[in-house]
Amino acid sequence: MDINGIDIIYEAKPRFADKVNKDNGFRQIFDKKIAGINLAGAPVPPGGKADVLEHGDKILNLLDDYARDLSDSQKTLKHIGPLVETIEKEASLIQAEAADKVQNDSEFEQFIKDLTVIANVAVFKFHRGDYV
Repeated sequence: MDINGIDIIYEAKPRFADKVNKDNGFRQIFDKKIAGINLAGAPVPPGGKADVLEHGDKILNLLDDYARDLSDSQKTLKHIGPLVETIEKEASLIQAEAADKVQNDSEFEQFIKDLTVIANVAVFKFHRGDYV
């Protein structure tokens, strides 16, 4: 009986790992929302909506990295912790930034609220221990 090759036969892989690797789900959501928002509709001061959108893009990239790291069996929660802290910090920053720069655009404000809720839920689930 050969017991040396047992770990090669079965490699545990999270069920969502293939989906994360096939597409960037957060990126697709971001692109759909951006397509729905008319950036040319109102005059934008320098550093207005464009900066907030870039910040939103950064958060979505962080969330994609987070999803990829969760599906990677080589990464521990200790390795993922700093990324979660960055997501939490960036989500609070974009709320403050949007409050100052984006006013009277309900669709854009809703997008920022949705983005921060997604980021904060991911952070909350990590701290609650859902992935232990």
